[in-house]
Amino acid sequence: MTPPGRLVLVRHGRVACPSPAGWIDAAAVESWRAAYDAAGLRDADAPPPSLVRAARAAHHVFSSDLRRAVASAALLAPDRAVATSPLLRETPLPIPALRRRLPFAGWALAIHLHWGRRIAAGHAAAAAELERAATAAAWLGESVGDGQTAIVVTHGAFRRLLGDALATSGWRAASRLRRYHPWSAWVFERRAGAE
Repeated sequence: MTPPGRLVLVRHGRVACPSPAGWIDAAAVESWRAAYDAAGLRDADAPPPSLVRAARAAHHVFSSDLRRAVASAALLAPDRAVATSPLLRETPLPIPALRRRLPFAGWALAIHLHWGRRIAAGHAAAAAELERAATAAAWLGESVGDGQTAIVVTHGAFRRLLGDALATSGWRAASRLRRYHPWSAWVFERRAGAE
C-alpha cells in the first residue's frame, strides 16, 4: 500500500535583523518589520541535521519568496530546485494602536497577546489571509502525490493558518507538538481518500 502524501511545514531559520534597542513607538516597530522582511539569515545559522536529511529525501521543496525563507530552503536542500511562491509569505500580525513607547519585547508581547485574543475569538486573520492559506493548501495538495513528501519553508503565523487550511482540506497533523521556534517542523499527512 502506498503511504499518504506528507507535508513538512518548516519555519525559516534565525534572521539577521537585530531587535531595536530602547523605547520605541508603533512606527518604529513597523520600520523594524520592513527590515526583518528584507533580511536574510544569521551567518552561523544552520538547520538541524535531521531536517537536512528529511529535505534530502523529499520529492519537492517549496518556499515562501521572502529572503529568509529562500535562504533557509537553500540551506536545507542546497542542490535542489526550490519552487518559491508569495502564497507562502508571512501573515503580518496587526500592531496594536498603543500611543506609547515600549521596549521591543513589550511590543512583541502586545502583538502576540492581540493575536491570541483573535484566535480565541475565531478571527485568527483577515479574510484575505485565510483565503491565501486555503489557496496555498490546495496548491500543495495538488503538487504532492501519494507516497511523496514535500518540505515547505514558510513563517510562524502563516504556518498556523496553513495548517488549519490543510486540516479542513483532507490532511491531518502527524506531529503533536506545534512549536514556533526557528527550524521547527509540523508534519501533515493526507487522509485516506482525500484528494
